[in-house]
Amino acid sequence: MVAVSRPPESSSGATAARPRRGSGRFLTRARKPSTAVALLGVAVVVGVVQGQPPPASRDSGRSVPAVQSYTGSVGPLLVVVDGRLVRFDTLSKRTVRVPLPRGVTALRVWTQEGHDVVLGRLGTNRTVAYVLTAGKARALGPAEVAVPSADRQAVWVVSKGVAARVPIGPGARRTLRLPPRSRLVADTRQGLIVSTGTVPELPPAPGQETLTPTPTTPGPTGTVPATAGGTPLSTASPGTPAPTLSPSPTTPPYTTASPVPSTGPTGVPLTTLVVGPDGRTRFLVAAEALAAVGDVVLLRDDERRLAIISPRPGIRKPRLLPSLSAIQVIGTGALDPLGQTFAVLGRTNDHAWLMVGPTAAETNGELNVVALDGGAPVPGAVAPTFTAAGRVLAVRPDGRIVYYAPGERDGFTVGDELPPATAVAQA
Repeated sequence: MVAVSRPPESSSGATAARPRRGSGRFLTRARKPSTAVALLGVAVVVGVVQGQPPPASRDSGRSVPAVQSYTGSVGPLLVVVDGRLVRFDTLSKRTVRVPLPRGVTALRVWTQEGHDVVLGRLGTNRTVAYVLTAGKARALGPAEVAVPSADRQAVWVVSKGVAARVPIGPGARRTLRLPPRSRLVADTRQGLIVSTGTVPELPPAPGQETLTPTPTTPGPTGTVPATAGGTPLSTASPGTPAPTLSPSPTTPPYTTASPVPSTGPTGVPLTTLVVGPDGRTRFLVAAEALAAVGDVVLLRDDERRLAIISPRPGIRKPRLLPSLSAIQVIGTGALDPLGQTFAVLGRTNDHAWLMVGPTAAETNGELNVVALDGGAPVPGAVAPTFTAAGRVLAVRPDGRIVYYAPGERDGFTVGDELPPATAVAQA
């Protein structure tokens, strides 16, 4: 195990610094330049001065390895291992099994107001949400989808198109009927964020090569920042057949329900809606919501681009985030507690990635792409989660847990002593 220094803690989660833009200057004393070379030089200089990449530059998101085991303490984690729920202390390396109701297979778990909330599957294939307190389990009800309430005092569970707000402690239960064929994504101060339709994954073109991340050599000033490595580049051997991807959409965060695609005979329009406390529904945007926190909703549009929008009334247009052409966002994501950093799962053929960046990002050099080794992406993989300090936890395809501080140059694995996991959250 390689000893590594512990990244400094932060209450909100660090984000990658914006790369320095070169100012560039056309060489006025060049000897006898041809007209074509002169025009090309002017175009490059203008593009650099205006902050646009020159024609030959590539995506500049930084590739981040995650191969070292983290030697510090992340604190206790809740980990789903083979359908069982365990509490793992990253300092003492001690594992304690958390009892679940008889016949329940754990799918997803998180901590809320000192309680553990688990979404599990019964032997009848029905999914139910439970709140665990001092070794006792209380059923919150049938739940195709379960998400925390915005005030963290309750859990929203959805069954057969009806969302129920179930308090964790004392309080009254109340219900809202959701729009037909919609799924609940998150609760905000403006209301419930729901989406209809789903952006399907793209199968690779015949003969498409497998892409893997390799650093690029910084080019002239203004092309690729000196602090950024390159996005995944093609390294497959000639003639290597591309793996076949399922065109079916991935499962959204927190859910075990099958999303409805936006195309095809059973398709519905791709939209994100806000359902207010009075049950009134308001159109927000023609895109798929991946996550929402506070006044920030993370979106994926029909061209598979990421964007953010506020759920407040009067906001009509989302703001597109920088994109990396080599990475395909596969539809599971998360936001940090302040909505300042996003994390989404991505893929490039048979390689899985974790893309992390600030929600205020303006250039793709501010994005970090963490390698999730251990096999091809798992369909319906659980979304990454953020710790209270703004760090990211994600599960690799092989079940190892990755720990990453946004903006850092290295990711780490934690809990290497554990069997392969399917979900993880900070306890």
